Amino acid sequence: MKLSCYSYKLPFSKPLQTSGQTFQHRKGFILSYTTEKYQLYGETAPLPGFSTETHKSVQKLLISHQERISKKLDNSNPISKLQEFYQDADIPPSVQFGLDALAYQIEAHKNNQSLLSYLFADASPKIKVNALISLQGDEVLNDVARKVVSGFNTIKCKVGLHFDNELALLHKIRNRYPDLTIRVDANQAWDLDKALDHCIELNKLDIEYCEEPLNKITPANLEQLSQNTSLPIALDESITQHSYWPNLLPFTKYLIIKPMVIGSFQKNIETKRLANTHNNKVVITTSLESGVGRYFTGLMAAGLGSPNTAHGLSTGFLLDQDIFPEKNVISDGSIDLSSRDLPMINFDQQQLFTKLF
Repeated sequence: MKLSCYSYKLPFSKPLQTSGQTFQHRKGFILSYTTEKYQLYGETAPLPGFSTETHKSVQKLLISHQERISKKLDNSNPISKLQEFYQDADIPPSVQFGLDALAYQIEAHKNNQSLLSYLFADASPKIKVNALISLQGDEVLNDVARKVVSGFNTIKCKVGLHFDNELALLHKIRNRYPDLTIRVDANQAWDLDKALDHCIELNKLDIEYCEEPLNKITPANLEQLSQNTSLPIALDESITQHSYWPNLLPFTKYLIIKPMVIGSFQKNIETKRLANTHNNKVVITTSLESGVGRYFTGLMAAGLGSPNTAHGLSTGFLLDQDIFPEKNVISDGSIDLSSRDLPMINFDQQQLFTKLF
């Protein structure tokens, strides 16, 4: 049994802007666990602007704890051993997610089950996904048309940069596609007064939800917003930014969960349970990771995501180069996770991978 780790650097198709920074590449780590019978993979990729840990700190941690991690995975109960390790060594969320991917696969193989059936016995392997649409540019309506023809029934749009223009485009989209599900993400762009005005306008368009409208989110601000508009509100960044985020749930309808940012599989399950306490629907989204991480994020969507809801798994197109191309797994606006294992990875692709151990 052997544990290996490779860093990767995948170029974005276009520079990605997040939290005031611009990124040309998505960086992370692929963990490989090899036995005589199988080769398993996991991914650890902190997301700048969302994760508290950094790429550099994760690399240092993986190298320093290499032997200890290997022993945990070789144990007869790797899941429970890793849970102890996370607490004892203060392991950050993205590393927990990557290691749990390996541990749960090991135990699923021991039980002769697929990972999906081992994790969530009654989960459907087919998951609806939303398409991402930029409201900046001249091809917005054509982009929407292409997505609709491809089978997508839900689109997600970023708003908050030039709201009047964005609102006008959303009206055009709604007029052309009256049955299309539209969700918007403001990325904490507005103060309370602007959020009140903009949410009232958005509500006229039958928007599924507005994600993170407030730049200063407190229970009092969110309560006031929710009382003055019937537009459903969703939380995302606030989950990691504020320890009091569970107190916001009475005033929201949706919780957006990025499993790589949340941490271990168990922590993701606990977050779903918190959402249930106030009947919040759960939408699972990627952290813009590679096809490896998106596969495990898809499993979380199948088991924890609200049924009959599209999930944010269609982000591979943002990468100019990927480990597993997205076009191979998305069809007719859905992802099918029926396949038992991930394909083999060729780590000899030196332009993508650098071996750490």
